[in-house]
Amino acid sequence: MADCDVLVVGAGPVGLLTALTLAQAGRSVTVVEASAVPSDSPRAAAFFATSLIVFQELGLLEELDQIGIHVNLFGHHVPEYGFHARISTACMAGITYDYQLHVGQHVLCDVAIRHLEKSGAKVLFGHRLTDLAEDGALVRATLTTDLGEERIDAHWVIGADGARSTVRRLAGIKWAGFTWPNHFVATNVYCDMASLGYEQANFVCDPEDGAVIAVLDDKGLWRLTYSEDAALAPETFMERLPGRYRRFIPDGTKYEIERAAPYALHQRCSETLRKGRILLAGDAAHTTNPCGGLGLTSGMWTGVVLGDLLGAVLNGEEEEAILDRFSDERRRIFNEIVSPGAIRNKMMLEERDPAQRRRDMEGIKPLLDDPDQARLMMLFPFRVIGDPLRTTSRWANSDPTVAAGVALGHRHSQLA
Repeated sequence: MADCDVLVVGAGPVGLLTALTLAQAGRSVTVVEASAVPSDSPRAAAFFATSLIVFQELGLLEELDQIGIHVNLFGHHVPEYGFHARISTACMAGITYDYQLHVGQHVLCDVAIRHLEKSGAKVLFGHRLTDLAEDGALVRATLTTDLGEERIDAHWVIGADGARSTVRRLAGIKWAGFTWPNHFVATNVYCDMASLGYEQANFVCDPEDGAVIAVLDDKGLWRLTYSEDAALAPETFMERLPGRYRRFIPDGTKYEIERAAPYALHQRCSETLRKGRILLAGDAAHTTNPCGGLGLTSGMWTGVVLGDLLGAVLNGEEEEAILDRFSDERRRIFNEIVSPGAIRNKMMLEERDPAQRRRDMEGIKPLLDDPDQARLMMLFPFRVIGDPLRTTSRWANSDPTVAAGVALGHRHSQLA
């Protein structure tokens, strides 16, 4: 007998939102997380309108709106050329949300956990997965805790446990792609960045000092993320941080680091998102560099689409074969849309060729004068929704560009 219908491994945003989708479909769900507490490391904290649709549908948006900060101005900076463009989200009005929400992932997770617990789901921290074994209609998961070994039997297991996924490894699923020769350093810093000429969200394009800078709350906390050569020891990044900060914050400006962490950059996709009764979502399924915010956005959509489909399978509304179609569709979205878009963003951020840098700036200028062009750029993340595969899916009518009659182009630049 199963302890639950679905065991979700990983209590990050993707795991929790996937679990909530399943719980709201009436299925019993247990979420396990190796860490003792939710992670508060500085990770992606900008949520596009694409994500706000998920929050609204799952009943989280009202609460998150009260906690987070609305962002409606983007800055595109090329310091070497004195270029500073300001792009407004006002062009989104009448189609979808005319703002993006900045809120820490740990805050989102706290809100999602409260909703999960109200739905009867379990969220267990300090439970590290060590083994998986399929046995007929069950998957037997072995976990270690402070009190010893524990086993949870479920009909299905979803791995939402990040790029280093234990679920993916135990399932023997290959992870194709490459790792970039530089890593990012993400920092949360208290500083009056607005007084230094930064908008609420910014791309700083420079071959040596490219960065993503964004406000996180109304108390003066900002995110400043820059890159370093991967050959540099990540454990000593704090020794180099003051020197790198001088490229973005002038000497004499007061600032206080709240937290900071380096992380590797990957462009990778699992060879399949389903192997028997084991499924993958989020970074465990596909991971990209974060330039443009497409990684978390696509990871969330992979998770909630999976939650809807698996709930339908468990409720007898769909055959299991739809999960293979899910794997094919989400891999297509990553390989054709997400990864190419994120790569283009990263290349623009770090471009060395002066001629190409000038072309990139010329490509930004039309966005300042033509709302239609700006709208196409800001609506690009809706392409990650893909096909929810069921006409009765709760996500079937989520893409507002269809009702608005907007034909999405292939512009890949995002300011996030």
